[in-house]
Amino acid sequence: MKKFLQYFTTLCFLIFCLYILEAACYRMVDGYANWRLHFAWGSPNKPQNNKFLSKLPLDHFVLQPTAYPQAGHLGYWIGQEDSYTKKITSFTRPLRDVYEEYIANAFEPLSQFEIRDYEYVKGAVLPGLEKLASIEDVKRRKARRVGDGIEFAKGVFFKIVVDDGSYSYRSHFADLESSFGYLLTSGFACVVLPVSSGEDLIQKVTSFREKESLMAENLFAWAEGLAANFLMESCRIDPNLWKVMMITDPDEFVSPPNAEILPWLYFVIDDDRRLKEEGLDLLYDWIRRARSDENNYASRLSGLIRVGQKFQVGKSLPSYLASYLVSFSKFFAEMQNPLLEEQIFSQLNGEEKNTAPVVQFKSSRRSQNEFIESSDFDLGRIEDSINNIEVSKEVNELSNNLNFDCDIIREYRGIRASDGQLQLVNNRDLILKLGLGFEEMGQEVINQIKNKDPLFYLYYQSLRAIEESPLN
Repeated sequence: MKKFLQYFTTLCFLIFCLYILEAACYRMVDGYANWRLHFAWGSPNKPQNNKFLSKLPLDHFVLQPTAYPQAGHLGYWIGQEDSYTKKITSFTRPLRDVYEEYIANAFEPLSQFEIRDYEYVKGAVLPGLEKLASIEDVKRRKARRVGDGIEFAKGVFFKIVVDDGSYSYRSHFADLESSFGYLLTSGFACVVLPVSSGEDLIQKVTSFREKESLMAENLFAWAEGLAANFLMESCRIDPNLWKVMMITDPDEFVSPPNAEILPWLYFVIDDDRRLKEEGLDLLYDWIRRARSDENNYASRLSGLIRVGQKFQVGKSLPSYLASYLVSFSKFFAEMQNPLLEEQIFSQLNGEEKNTAPVVQFKSSRRSQNEFIESSDFDLGRIEDSINNIEVSKEVNELSNNLNFDCDIIREYRGIRASDGQLQLVNNRDLILKLGLGFEEMGQEVINQIKNKDPLFYLYYQSLRAIEESPLN
């Protein structure tokens, strides 16, 4: 009996230590916090509640206050929503720590970034991201040749302010420099945009998006006071304009649009204001509609309310909003399968496991091992097949194979045999696409391909020279 108690006590102590360690990792390690969220909810493009974890009292499964009827004063509902928001976004706490440390220590955060003026958007700060131009980009006249570097951003963050004649761009911009610096390192372009109405906001943003479609594919906005009214009005007029709206203590609430899907919403309400009944019914409608999406991530992380204290308009972006914005961009990328940094090759049929051409910062490079492990194009399988190639084919087949047939192309098509869309792509374009991907990995991979399939290398060099010709 004594030994049993000793073993039992030791076991309980170990379980307690593991519990403390897990809680500490969830609180302090961003990678683990996101992993646990995915483990609980599934991936954003395939959400599914974990049957075991859903039975535990975890923050990930807290019940939404709009899931049951609200009786009496809606101010009590605001308090419940505040508690829900803090729990459901608890996975962002490590990211908030990183942001706050950046804000505290940032020195000249915008010194490495370009600031550019557009027609209606002045002083846009650009993140310096590039991607390789695809065939579609060339057709849309965004690039001259396949493989050219073209500028883009993961999204554009707008701080909406009121243009009432006393607007000072310098003062607003100075308050947000550190916040902008952090968002820029996360791939966002940043803008302070003065507007005089909701219609004025739509006109300026829509014009910018039409002319800078690669930069402004995803739009995010934060507004306070009267500017928050303009932001809500713009959503009511065009519900598809924004991906995320963050609204701080608006002067008054407006009714939500009659749309099935709204942008992701995050409201911040003054503590004194929630005691007033006026407008809270409209806020309730905004939140309820924002949660109508069936996706776990969209329904649980959209339509959030946080209670604050006496806001100071024009100051830096709060950490809970900054972490919300960055987290959304990651989840949305997984839900929509856009261009991701981890991949090189284009997924031609849009399957969930694959992505489009590489997206990266201008100076980024990945190792050969990372490429081999992450790419759907299995270089090991190709190597087994092309070890039997005779080097003499390098010269003899060049003049005979006008369809640019070679071993790597045959093997790649064999791997993607079930891909109907791949049959529409000719060998010439496929060689350029794969070759550009190898080139991005550096000279080591190029040399390996040159040794294993000289014909592919010769084709690629010839086609690349043609593409870069000034006469092309």
